[in-house]
Amino acid sequence: MSRDALCRFVVAATITGSLWAVSGWRSATAADDPKSAAPTSSVSEQDPKYPAGYINEGPLPEGFPPPGEVGKVVEKTYPLCRTFSAEGNNAFMRCFAYLSKQQHEMTAPVIMEYKPPGENNDAKPGGDVNFADVGRMHFVLGDLSLDEPKQDGPVLVADMAKMRVLSIAVLGEMLPRQRENAEQKLDAELAKRKDVAAAGPKRVLGYNSPMVPKDKRLWEVQVPIEDRNGDGAE
Repeated sequence: MSRDALCRFVVAATITGSLWAVSGWRSATAADDPKSAAPTSSVSEQDPKYPAGYINEGPLPEGFPPPGEVGKVVEKTYPLCRTFSAEGNNAFMRCFAYLSKQQHEMTAPVIMEYKPPGENNDAKPGGDVNFADVGRMHFVLGDLSLDEPKQDGPVLVADMAKMRVLSIAVLGEMLPRQRENAEQKLDAELAKRKDVAAAGPKRVLGYNSPMVPKDKRLWEVQVPIEDRNGDGAE
């Protein structure tokens, strides 16, 4: 897909209020026709490690586990990774501009960290999730060697520590009630687990672009965890 076509996708996604757009998605055609870019089949038909119905639009970063089964709480461990991220209502566009400048490949998922309650009055709601709630958005580099830690204007390139999480996959729109329902399931699992405790605020991972129908978009809601003795990484 040409960079001009990618920019058209980004503009369209922004206008419609979607959270993030396409860069290098495998479903695009050689003609760069946006109408033909929508995926038509799920990767799980070929690879059983992915959940049923998952539409794969971009590679996982090195060492990342695949998304989990929809509706089921699972434990995962994420490796040390390097991200470029930005804050605020324009976080996506800032990250995309940096991606374009550096000619990085877009991976999936995008990671969204949320603001504490009461700090959401500087942005407007839009798309599947509420921009007002998103504190920082991370694009994940394919591997650590692709960029160096730095501050580049509003974009921060930095390492994200190895992380152990409880995770639940959600298929469809990530509306407030869906997110709250997923968080309640994570909280219920934490209450049952006597060996681990929450180790940080919850986050949301987004795997799909606006080219995927809303009812087919995959998300994961996660809470970092650690052993009751304080070990959250191993």
